[in-house]
Amino acid sequence: MKNKQLVVSSFANEIRQATTIKETEVPKLKPNQVLVKNTFVGINALYDRELYRGKIPYIRVDFPYVYGVEAVGEIVDIGSNVTQARIGDSVTTVKVGTAYQQYQIINEEEIVLIPKATPEYLTLNPTGVSAYLALKNVGELQANETIVVSAAAGGLGHIIVQLAKQKGCHVVGICGNPDKVSLLESLNSCDRIINHSEEDIAGVLNREYANTINVAFDSVGRHIFDAFLKNLAPLGRLVVSGLATEINDGAFQQITGPRVYESIYWKGASVRCFMNHLYKEQHPEARNFLFNQYQKGILQVKVDPKQFKGIEAIADASEYLLAGKSCGKVVVSL
Repeated sequence: MKNKQLVVSSFANEIRQATTIKETEVPKLKPNQVLVKNTFVGINALYDRELYRGKIPYIRVDFPYVYGVEAVGEIVDIGSNVTQARIGDSVTTVKVGTAYQQYQIINEEEIVLIPKATPEYLTLNPTGVSAYLALKNVGELQANETIVVSAAAGGLGHIIVQLAKQKGCHVVGICGNPDKVSLLESLNSCDRIINHSEEDIAGVLNREYANTINVAFDSVGRHIFDAFLKNLAPLGRLVVSGLATEINDGAFQQITGPRVYESIYWKGASVRCFMNHLYKEQHPEARNFLFNQYQKGILQVKVDPKQFKGIEAIADASEYLLAGKSCGKVVVSL
């Protein structure tokens, strides 16, 4: 059986220079392994770009390197000693170096059974899991607090604002165009939406939320980070879940000025960072909660309406997300 894969063939600054499509034979299954035919894969363009630029320190990239992290699909074969999974089961998988291919071989203990291999379950695992765990462990969000979320209409952000509203919080969502505003309005979770193409983020926060932000959730950085930092409340927490602006330019902006502690010391505030894989033992708890919420219709899952199909479209989807056009989770159908 042939398996079409998108692989990193050399380090380069752009996806089309760094990657190639190749076909290989699907190897024979070992004991405890299952063969999954991927149905949808999730696009994590910023993370991917750091990988094919060779800048993720904890990943060893040996060329050719299959990449991509999350997928949903159907089990089409099982190895010996597989006890729970069955051919025809729908599963979600989250493992670095597995997703961007038509078929993947993975150990039985690394799959999670789901009712159907849909983009919504792909969004919940792992993006929704990240939202849940970041708010719980790093943001330590409490009922009735004020939270500000950058990239609020993205795959991660639109889950964050809903979970925050469930706690009765005052939620401020930041986005960049009318389509993203419409998405946030459809969630009924934001008390204030800042469209940064029409309003100045720092100006709004300085006027309306001066020193009152309990949790600031930032995946963008630079001017947004600065505006969040300035307006943290006493004991406020600024959660960094990404560095989009720094990564986009390929180099960290050099700053001349007071260190961060000058802004937060007298408030007893803090700047914290979230990495999903550091909370692996809590993933089942987060998945169970999110799946239950989604199945009961409590949690909305938004998938970007732009359709991308086939391994060949992964580069297109990546460039689309990097251009800031996405609303919700960007996926590719295989």
